[in-house]
Amino acid sequence: MEGIYGKLFTDTMRFTINLGDVLKLPLIVILIGNIFYSLMLVLKIKILVDTVESENSGKIKALVYINLFVSLVVALLATFIILLG
Repeated sequence: MEGIYGKLFTDTMRFTINLGDVLKLPLIVILIGNIFYSLMLVLKIKILVDTVESENSGKIKALVYINLFVSLVVALLATFIILLG
């Protein structure tokens, strides 16, 4: 019986810190910050286009929305890769 108790309670409390797990949270925060920046850029351009008359305002709005879409897709893919890795 002593052999069983010795095996059960000897090496069960090992704490390990993996560098990959530690870096996952900051990377996800950076990706969320990038999405937030893209959203703020959309709002800034909307206000600017409404305030100042320009002949290229439609193109600028389209570029900003494309930037937002690409940022969202890349951030979602990167988050999935980070969480699965």
